[in-house]
Amino acid sequence: MTIRSFILFVVGALATMPAFARSATSEVLSPEASQYPENIVLLHTDASGKESLRTPIARYKDKQGHIVDLVGAIHLADARYYRALNKAFARYDKVLYEMVDGEDVPEMTRISRKIAAGTATDEEKERFNQYQAARESGVTGNLLNSYYTYMAGMMQLALQSEVIDYGLNNLVYADMSDEEFSAAMAERGESWLTLVLDSIREGQGAEVSGSLFSMADATALRRMVCRQLAATAQGARSEQRAIIVARNERCMQVLDRVLADTESPTRTAAVFYGAMHLRDMHARMLQRGFELVGVQWITAVRVER
Repeated sequence: MTIRSFILFVVGALATMPAFARSATSEVLSPEASQYPENIVLLHTDASGKESLRTPIARYKDKQGHIVDLVGAIHLADARYYRALNKAFARYDKVLYEMVDGEDVPEMTRISRKIAAGTATDEEKERFNQYQAARESGVTGNLLNSYYTYMAGMMQLALQSEVIDYGLNNLVYADMSDEEFSAAMAERGESWLTLVLDSIREGQGAEVSGSLFSMADATALRRMVCRQLAATAQGARSEQRAIIVARNERCMQVLDRVLADTESPTRTAAVFYGAMHLRDMHARMLQRGFELVGVQWITAVRVER
């Protein structure tokens, strides 16, 4: 790519990527310069030596003109990162989202807001109470939520589940039910227990595990976790695990259906999934005839604030 064509690409990308691409916390790169999909999270150091963790928004386009952005997320980050994503998501025709057993989340989010505003019907209140009771009875889900809540407090970060606006009307569920995911894991000799242990081990590493109860400095802990996450993401090749393969297969099935819907045409779509899913999703997008046209790196965690 020549310097001239690269400049034209960046100008075009800035015009078509979400509006927050123009902020100082993001960078739009050509496929050749993006380090993606080899890197699915990036540890960035600026000119002053300050570190930040960046996640990608990879843009794909097919011959029919469909634009699909794979938005790689992490579950703990700066609140402004999630707020920027909320603004961007509102501009897509459809946003496919991940969450095992989370099909009812958008509707329940809207009902919870109606309850807070005093406009919910008795039927809606009852449905919401039943939903909450079912969620609270899940031992594994509560264990993971407690873990992430604890980590968020230690690092002074926000939880994705608390800041992302799951009440948006353009959200489309693109994941598996609890039963479907459990069956997919069983086929591979996996279980919820191994999933929890892997999540904790890969999310922080042994070094972080030993420091959680002794490190009072949130900045130092953020630095340690970000470095560990970047190292884990660069070396991880877990595409054969159900948490990646089975759920990505389901997500792509939903994407195929959304793009083929002629009654409600979709020109732009975002796939909002954990960054660890993106290498496998990248291959699936290429198999569908999509071309990678650009990558935007967004600052998710500022180590020093």
